[in-house]
Amino acid sequence: MRVISSALKAAQQATSVLPYIHIYLTCNDGNVYDYTNRLIQLEHHEEPYNDWANIFLYDNDRGIADLRGCWLEIGYGAYGSAGPEYSDTPRLWVKWTQLLSREGDLFMMLHCEGAWSSMGEIDIVTKGSPPHYDGQYEETYTIYDTIKDIMAACGCTLNPLDSGQDDSIIDTLCPQVWLNQSPFENPAEVIYRLIAMTKCFIRPLTNMQFEIRFPQDSDSNDENYCYNSPHYFHEYVEVRKINIPNHIVVYANPGEDEEWTNMITAESEDEATINKYKCVTRHHIAMDIDNPSDAGNRASAILTRIMFEELSGRLIIPHDCSVELYDRVGIYDER
Repeated sequence: MRVISSALKAAQQATSVLPYIHIYLTCNDGNVYDYTNRLIQLEHHEEPYNDWANIFLYDNDRGIADLRGCWLEIGYGAYGSAGPEYSDTPRLWVKWTQLLSREGDLFMMLHCEGAWSSMGEIDIVTKGSPPHYDGQYEETYTIYDTIKDIMAACGCTLNPLDSGQDDSIIDTLCPQVWLNQSPFENPAEVIYRLIAMTKCFIRPLTNMQFEIRFPQDSDSNDENYCYNSPHYFHEYVEVRKINIPNHIVVYANPGEDEEWTNMITAESEDEATINKYKCVTRHHIAMDIDNPSDAGNRASAILTRIMFEELSGRLIIPHDCSVELYDRVGIYDER
């Protein structure tokens, strides 16, 4: 979770909380603009591998500058006894603006997109020689090393891997990563391809930083929301589904000539779902794996990602700026 002060936490949980949103933009020409007091409406989405926002600003005086290309890290918080406190969110860039004029009102809407979109705009991962750039990372590069190198080339930083977030794959497996094998791949696509080989996720932070997260059943709750005590929730909708597929088969070790003469097969299954419903199998080919251990980890990683989606839902709460993607929250409801 984002680290916030005890004063801000208390202000957020007060029954008379007054939320605060900080809108401060920085432009390439060095100019900065604090448009916090112009904010009218905000829609902000922090999603896996995608974040964006539409920000509506008051512009009756036509005082808003040309903000295309500027960046901001929206700050969320609350007013306390010492004034407003807030915590910033991952960086967004203003991609386009929209002027809305009607009788008595003039608004400016900023459409902003985050770092994943920015990495997707880069043409290709320039590993190897032009024009194909079909280079390959050395066999000593783990998945973590490769992602870190690609992000650095995009101006981003992947923070050191916390031992508690290591799934024994991301910083162990050294896959054969072939790049730009028609068509060209942008950095976001390559990074997603790599992280999908693991049980981990990537979380964007402020200042163009990222970190690895490995959700586990043994994790303690980062935050609790209750129906009758702070931090309250207004509404909770819970959806539970059957995991489909529930049986993963991985074929690996194609050999240098891809003749599959010494093929390795590995499997992973969700026995509980199979017993409730039926066995639904999906087959995967792992061209980058040449041993049974890694093949077994790949099958387990694919199934684990499917099982992460068994529980989903929607929670409506009073303002809480500390929650981030992949945090573990507890919902306590006796209604």
